[in-house]
Amino acid sequence: MDIRQIRDIKVLLPSDDELVPADGPPARGDVSGLAVTDADWSRLQLDGRAVTGCHFTGVSLREAVLEQARLSNTTFDDCDFASARLTDTKIDRCVFTGCRLMGVNARRLTLIDVVFERCRFDYATLTELTATGPLAFVDCMLRETTIAESKLEGVVFADCPMPGTGIARTKLRGADLRGSQISGLAGATQLAGTTLDPAQIPQLTHALLAELHINIRP
Repeated sequence: MDIRQIRDIKVLLPSDDELVPADGPPARGDVSGLAVTDADWSRLQLDGRAVTGCHFTGVSLREAVLEQARLSNTTFDDCDFASARLTDTKIDRCVFTGCRLMGVNARRLTLIDVVFERCRFDYATLTELTATGPLAFVDCMLRETTIAESKLEGVVFADCPMPGTGIARTKLRGADLRGSQISGLAGATQLAGTTLDPAQIPQLTHALLAELHINIRP
């Protein structure tokens, strides 16, 4: 059982069980124990299905639809989720590395033991997310990302640029944003109870002044 320490949280990683290579997209039913490389599974429908114990590398899941699905004990390397839609889905014990999630629409996701590392969330909409256990974003780009109506207490955002990102009606108490660029963040008042580093104090000041429409004049 592999565990990764990220700041103050410990994340349970996917296991290295024996995998079976797969050539084409999965037939109807749950997906388990597959190793898939450089496949085009764009617009894949995974309604009510489970993906468990898999390893995907370079797989295109552009415009895929996951509704009432479950992703568990699975690794995603360099995968493309652009414009995918995830609704009422549980993600547990999964690692996403170097993945592109631009324009993703994620709503009512439950996440536990999940790591996103070097991923891009440009223009993504993340609504009603709930972290029920360890969740970390490491060196991810969140450009003009929308985060709303979510419960992300204790989540780690490590070294994540957030230009133009907006946060609304989201619980972040205990979250760790050290090293992240927050000067262009909209919704800085949502950061109450989070942990920052000294270098972020000017960034937070800039974000708060912009949010409160305060003008500074000599």
